Amino acid sequence: MTHRIAGVLALLLGAFPGVVCAQTVNCDAIPKGPDRTDCYIGLSRSYQAQSDLAAARARVQSDAARYRQITGEDLPTHRPRRRH
Repeated sequence: MTHRIAGVLALLLGAFPGVVCAQTVNCDAIPKGPDRTDCYIGLSRSYQAQSDLAAARARVQSDAARYRQITGEDLPTHRPRRRH
């Protein structure tokens, strides 16, 4: 379940990169206690999601390059089927 949430968060971060970068979060400005801890946990999850997204993009690029090297063709794109 946690992995699924991280994946969804990574997709959201990828879809709206300006939202993440537009605001600087300073957990040190929050008084010591549970709220400050939650702030650091949130930052950690955000950074992990960004890292996961970057790794996924790198894997896709690597796979596409390997496919191109082997076949001499670009990787075919798949369009999701529409459900009726």
